[in-house]
Amino acid sequence: MKAPALKVEKMLIRREFWENRSLWMVPAVVAGILTVLSVYMLIAVLIGHNQTVNNVDLQNGMHFQIDEMPDFSNTDDASFTAFIRFSTLCLGGLFSFLMQIVLFFYLLDSLYAERRDRSVLFWRSMPVSDLRSVLAKLATACVANTAITFAVTIAFQLVLLLLLMILGASVGSHPWVLLAHPLDFIGAWLLLAYGLIVQTIWYLPFYAWVLLASSWAKKVPFLWALLVPLGVMFAELWVFHTGKFAHMLIAYKLRWIMLAFNTDPFHFGNLKHVDLSGPMMGIGNIGALITSPSLWIGLVLAAAFTYGAIWLRRTRSEI
Repeated sequence: MKAPALKVEKMLIRREFWENRSLWMVPAVVAGILTVLSVYMLIAVLIGHNQTVNNVDLQNGMHFQIDEMPDFSNTDDASFTAFIRFSTLCLGGLFSFLMQIVLFFYLLDSLYAERRDRSVLFWRSMPVSDLRSVLAKLATACVANTAITFAVTIAFQLVLLLLLMILGASVGSHPWVLLAHPLDFIGAWLLLAYGLIVQTIWYLPFYAWVLLASSWAKKVPFLWALLVPLGVMFAELWVFHTGKFAHMLIAYKLRWIMLAFNTDPFHFGNLKHVDLSGPMMGIGNIGALITSPSLWIGLVLAAAFTYGAIWLRRTRSEI
């Protein structure tokens, strides 16, 4: 019984990717555009700029500009580790932010579009329950945020590494020394995968809320998804003259970083306060994450919002 059920779930998730190609096309196109811009900058630097070689020292702040190319031959192992982790996590954060925008519009339209074009009637005639249909959409968002973000980040990082090799070979900064640290790359990729998985679990209540808005709205689900929390914020500001709800949402969205890693997201603007060469996570982080009340409150809210989306899909008529 479990094998056929698992095949149905896989098929439903595949259908979501077939019908919503933006889930993988948008990050791929953005990565392609960034690659073209990087190649253009490489050509411009090789043709028209003189380079000044400096040492890489992320602990005291690294100045990496077009006119300043770091000399990797004089870099210690700790700085190599910090450089590789910094580049990996920064690129991962960039594409993760992009995927959050893509997933917002995907989830916003996922249940609303079925009622708008009346395809929900067709899917209700199939031997697939509303429970499975809604969970498949939620699972698709989770897979997209982890697997697609991870794959695009690594692919683009390897492209940048190749361009760095070409540029370094022309200015004598010896960037190929990075290839002597494969374990640092693997470690950084594992950290990225771990962070994306934790982020996806932590953001489940936001995904479920957008699904609920998509299943509820008869018109403009965008307004329902945003105006309800914004309305709560403005009502609190007007009545109590406070902004605790907005502060709570922002703090919740960033708190997973403090729990999952040995760092504070509010210090990212100053690398002197962020140790990227030492152990960034451990068993204690996983324990703090699992025992965090914020995590379980968020999962309870996600379950409630998901249940509401399932019930509305079952009872709501087409638009």
